[in-house]
Amino acid sequence: MNPWPEPILHLFANFKWTGPADPAIRCAAALRRLGADVCFAQAAWTLPRAEHRMALELARARMPVIGGLELRKHFALFSLQRDAVRLARRLQRGDFALLHTHLLADHLIAALARRRARRGTILVRSLYEPEAPRRGWRERLAFGLTDGVVAPTRACAEGVQRRFGLPPERILVQEPPVPQTRRHLRGDLRDELGLRPGDFAIGITARIQRHRCFDLLWEVARRVVDQEPRARFVLLGRGNERDTRELVTEPVARLRLQAHVILPGYLYEPRYSLALRSLQAFCFLVPGSDGTCRAVREAMALGLPVVATRRGMLPELLGPGPDGDPAEPCGLAVDEDAGTLAAALTSLLRDPARREALVARTLRKVEVHMDESRAAQRLLAFYAGLARGAAP
Repeated sequence: MNPWPEPILHLFANFKWTGPADPAIRCAAALRRLGADVCFAQAAWTLPRAEHRMALELARARMPVIGGLELRKHFALFSLQRDAVRLARRLQRGDFALLHTHLLADHLIAALARRRARRGTILVRSLYEPEAPRRGWRERLAFGLTDGVVAPTRACAEGVQRRFGLPPERILVQEPPVPQTRRHLRGDLRDELGLRPGDFAIGITARIQRHRCFDLLWEVARRVVDQEPRARFVLLGRGNERDTRELVTEPVARLRLQAHVILPGYLYEPRYSLALRSLQAFCFLVPGSDGTCRAVREAMALGLPVVATRRGMLPELLGPGPDGDPAEPCGLAVDEDAGTLAAALTSLLRDPARREALVARTLRKVEVHMDESRAAQRLLAFYAGLARGAAP
């Protein structure tokens, strides 16, 4: 039985496919699969001639949407006020009993609308960084009107308690889930990628940008290839022409890695998952706009052993599950040093038994702690618990 039968509205203040856009949509879709009455507020404001990627992905997910809200990412006072008034009217009509927000801008809109409507609407915020948000005036206002928070790490949950005074029972620690269906895919792209029998393919998913440490990546690649010439590095990502030239093609040529680096570019599903299925390991250096490191989670869901730096939540993500042996991580989070990273990747290449042990622990953690259905069930129970408790 669904413990929360009332209508739910998810809000996301951006038209771009960025940061937590994918986990936000998948969260709402998983709730719908359990029978919850869920719809999504689709941003009405975009840049001129820009692709509304959120609209495309919401349609692909067959998610019911509502319009009428600008939902700008960046602070704009009059837009904020218009959205708060429009949403408050819908709350006053009883259209939604719960608002679930995912970014600061939509969190603030929902908080102001709830206060204006003067109804018992539940307000929830999902966070996607390993640490709690800073205590700015917008954050203080929004969290002061918030019933519950979904935090991706225990450190984030503890930070929310300290900075905004929410008690522990109003915070759900939930690792962002990943789709389990990808594990049932058949086939791969090894032939298309030019991988030969015996090649050891290491994947990297990252947008080609200066802050993503590509200089470190190619230094690592050179060290690995020097020790194991059968290593191949597959970069799944794209960038503008200048960044691609300066950060990828030129340094790869300078280091004479052309025969060991494969550049398929950006791949949509299911080809992206098929590309991951073509790999033997995954490397990740710097979290991008999504602090929950979705690319790492997707690799884990397909049973890839991961080598990563200690940035952000990567050590917690690659550590054991809450009920696991602390000495048995499911991935390798190591120092941000070319020699250390290269040694970790080389050890996986040379030690199939170690790879298999990491894969087994990875898949167990994904099954127990990152399953979408289980996460949605916990979230619905969390909604119901918030409704039974006192409002802030």
